[in-house]
Amino acid sequence: MEIDYVRLTWSIAYAGLLLLAAGYDIWARRIPNWTVVGLVGVFLVGLTQGWLAPGWLSCLAAFALALVVGFPMFVGRVMGAGDVKLLAAAALFAGMDNLLLLLVATALTGGVLAVTALAVRPYEGLLVASGWPRPRAGLPYGVAIAVGALYAGWNSGLLTVTRHLVHIELLK
Repeated sequence: MEIDYVRLTWSIAYAGLLLLAAGYDIWARRIPNWTVVGLVGVFLVGLTQGWLAPGWLSCLAAFALALVVGFPMFVGRVMGAGDVKLLAAAALFAGMDNLLLLLVATALTGGVLAVTALAVRPYEGLLVASGWPRPRAGLPYGVAIAVGALYAGWNSGLLTVTRHLVHIELLK
């Protein structure tokens, strides 16, 4: 097995930007635009380097579908604008082949976050009194999107950084 350092670099950039977006969402309940633009940039460069498995047309279709479905959710105040943009950027990497996996993993993680938030709510005063910061309103759904995107990326081989070298010696 040999490490492909180009794939490793792009995998670290992809995972790092997703984790930064999730961290900002936890801290400030905002997803900075530069993380989304960075993900789109990583996608464009990765596309030219042959890093991405799905075809570019499939990726653009998943991106467009995520925006078309996400925009009414933003207008209806179900999701924030940053969440919709981050989900669309993650859909770029998933393509149509892994879009359902991305959405299901994101929804399941969001459900776990919601149940955790509800379970902790009765103890909020006790936590604040013991030195924890007061939780902000809302649910940091960027965390669920990042986990879903990382899972879909792992499952699709996007985060694979090794390649198997096969050596065949022909006998005469």
